[in-house]
Amino acid sequence: MDERMLSDKQRGWLSHVEACELTGGSMKAYAEQHALDLQSFYLWKGRLKKLGIIDAGPERRSLDRVRVQPAVPSSATGPGKTCIQLANGVNIECPGDFDGASLSELLAAAMRL
Repeated sequence: MDERMLSDKQRGWLSHVEACELTGGSMKAYAEQHALDLQSFYLWKGRLKKLGIIDAGPERRSLDRVRVQPAVPSSATGPGKTCIQLANGVNIECPGDFDGASLSELLAAAMRL
């Protein structure tokens, strides 16, 4: 489908999806920052993918580039931690209680390296 044939509403959601992807952050963080309903944001992103306006490939491929392993706690490292190794060679170690939103933003930034 040609972008010129989109409704104003579709164009508006497309601009949010594209802006969110440019930030590299999570959809949740973007939705909160722009006072968007998160469920609607996901819904419209899915609709735009079905129309072929948004490529579904990069998100799936990016998941293949991440390997997450729980680390065994030791007296030297303290409580459990998560070690993440990206295909681009970046290694990330986070405490076990690292919150999901922060981890999502950290992963997005690391994958851009």
